[in-house]
Amino acid sequence: MIHQQSRTLLFLALSSLPPQINAFSAPAASTASPIYNTIQSANSLLDPISGTQQTSIIPQDNKRKSLVVLLPQLGEFDSSEYVEFLTAAQPSLEQNDIDLHIIGIGDTTAASNFMKFTNLSPENLYIDPNGELHKELELACGPEFSVPDGVSNDVCKFFLRQLPGGVPEEEEMVRPVATAWLNYMAMCAGIGAPGTLREILRGYFGDKKAPERFRDDDVVKAGFITIGPGVGPTSIGPLKYNQWFSDEKGYQRPVELATIRLKNMVEVLTKWDEYVSNTLAISRRGATYLFDEDGNELYSYKSRGVLTYSETMPRPLTFLSPYIGESVALNPLGLADNGGGELTRGRGVLKPAGKAMKLLSILFQLENKLQAKVLGAEESDYTAARKEIEDTINQNKIVIYTYGLSPFSAETTAVLDEVAADYKNVEVGLEWFLLDKEKSVLRAELLEMTGQSSLPHVFIDGKHVGGLFTGSSDGKYPGLAGLKESGVLQEVVDGDSLE
Repeated sequence: MIHQQSRTLLFLALSSLPPQINAFSAPAASTASPIYNTIQSANSLLDPISGTQQTSIIPQDNKRKSLVVLLPQLGEFDSSEYVEFLTAAQPSLEQNDIDLHIIGIGDTTAASNFMKFTNLSPENLYIDPNGELHKELELACGPEFSVPDGVSNDVCKFFLRQLPGGVPEEEEMVRPVATAWLNYMAMCAGIGAPGTLREILRGYFGDKKAPERFRDDDVVKAGFITIGPGVGPTSIGPLKYNQWFSDEKGYQRPVELATIRLKNMVEVLTKWDEYVSNTLAISRRGATYLFDEDGNELYSYKSRGVLTYSETMPRPLTFLSPYIGESVALNPLGLADNGGGELTRGRGVLKPAGKAMKLLSILFQLENKLQAKVLGAEESDYTAARKEIEDTINQNKIVIYTYGLSPFSAETTAVLDEVAADYKNVEVGLEWFLLDKEKSVLRAELLEMTGQSSLPHVFIDGKHVGGLFTGSSDGKYPGLAGLKESGVLQEVVDGDSLE
């Protein structure tokens, strides 16, 4: 009886103690998210240099936020493209107490190449040779097609011979590898990969909502193709030309992102066996997670396609804006970013068409002179026309000669109006085939004075600067649109003289 009373008193005494000193109280339940716990307990992660197993990538006594990025293969276009943004944002992540942990599928050789190519620190990278953690987190793996039973191994081998890595040595691996490639190729075609086709097109057509992507000194070489420095100069064997959008600034220009992806592709394809150690995992996709200090999930995104590593691809780190600030999150590379600026005239589809007109210049020159002669032009007519042109360009700071029905002429006036320029527009006629003798002579004399056979003609401070998109014959001036892009046109409008 005494013992029973003692036990009762002891139980009551212990029950009255605070939980933190009550030896019989249950341990506090973890508030960390299941995904956080899965990442913490993963036993498939290795050091990128030594290849030794890493027991826990996030310290147990962690007091900082954790940004965990699971990449697909290190030899995947997504991986190097995404990491370029992440490494650029690394100083801001550090300043705001966010640890960066990147996990990629590959071995130590792949990691060595990847770190060298992307400048990623080994302190931020872990490798998962077979993508085991990706499987545990149930990350996407394409449409999950299988090679039909009716397709023989010989057919699979023929298919694999056309692809990087070729045919596996072990016969039993032929169909699994073919299946992995089948799913990857399906994703590249947009099958089971939402957003992939849109992103491929964005890389080629450009994006006014994204900042520039190619630095002025960047050069990409792929066999006999060289692009750069910058987005303009392009060489294809002996053929050399300048991209029509090269003078535009402040946004992701056409083929600019595609050029970055070409650079990444060349890096991987020329070192395929070093980058891709497990072909079976090529279709496995990645994910991004942001956790707070206690492992609670602040943000998550799972990629389901190729080139869809972020849910905001024009600005992949937008989700970090509340934590590192918009200036870095929205433009971590720090390249020009003004949406192309407010002055948008003199761009678009007319620009490549206008530059292509130079290919027809010889025909235009012949037609130009012939038309005036057929209409009975005499030497005195040419002399009078030249005097008229000289008087006009000497009396006006900006003079343009245009056609009433020409879209290039209409865009020329729009460019000048956009910058509030004071100019004189001399309309030569509605179109070249509707000109009378006097106007045909005027057009022929413009050709004789400038070497340019097509309209519009643009004169500034008495100097011929070319047309809308074509430059002057001596190469000194890039045309009206080019002067606008460089800011020179605005300076002239504001009162400066054209140098």
